[in-house]
Amino acid sequence: MTVQIVAPTLTPTDAGDHDRFKHYVPKRLVTDAYIFGNPVTALCGKKWVPSADPERFPVCPDCQKAWEAKE
Repeated sequence: MTVQIVAPTLTPTDAGDHDRFKHYVPKRLVTDAYIFGNPVTALCGKKWVPSADPERFPVCPDCQKAWEAKE
């Protein structure tokens, strides 16, 4: 499976920066998400419509664990 890392759209919350991670998402879903605004589901289970540049965020630890478990 090919996976592309994408970052979620950030919405300020009272809980802090817990959503500021880049997540692993199947690459075939990312293009539709950017073009049509379709939500995606990361390996960790987070659902969102990606729109931010993922390079400025650290990798989601739950996505990383799920990816390593598949290898």
